[in-house]
Amino acid sequence: MRTRVVFYSRTGITRLLAEALAARTVAETAEITCDRYGPGLWGWLQAGRASWRRQRPAISYAPPGEAPDCLLVGSPVWSGVLAAPVRSYLAGLSELPPRVGLFLTAGGPPPQDQAAAEATALLGRAPDGLLVMHAEDVQAGRHMDEIEDFLRDLTMHVSRPDAPG
Repeated sequence: MRTRVVFYSRTGITRLLAEALAARTVAETAEITCDRYGPGLWGWLQAGRASWRRQRPAISYAPPGEAPDCLLVGSPVWSGVLAAPVRSYLAGLSELPPRVGLFLTAGGPPPQDQAAAEATALLGRAPDGLLVMHAEDVQAGRHMDEIEDFLRDLTMHVSRPDAPG
């Protein structure tokens, strides 16, 4: 099964989780880039405002090789919703592979339901698996058990006889 991990990370937290997922699944990775949000306080403020306003900024993304069988999409949560560059990516998808998972990183308190609901709407269906991690846990390396649970849930969900795909 060809797996691809696609993610956006302004501060590096979501990148850490994406790399751990890619290593565990032997997946190819593709990073979404967006020059609009720089480092520091000003970049943070711009990013939060763009997400809160549901903007879809211009992004760069170069998918490696052929289409995957499983797509894992990673996003930080900004102002309770998806990061604006990930919103742009999801809105631009024309076709989904049979398996889709969503992983979110957040610095604020849960729940992150609004971000997951937004991704579901943009995908046109619920993701087969959802992983939500607090940024501190990712930085401290306390994410491996959750990764295993996420991948197990993703596999079990898709292998059910009543699961779509």
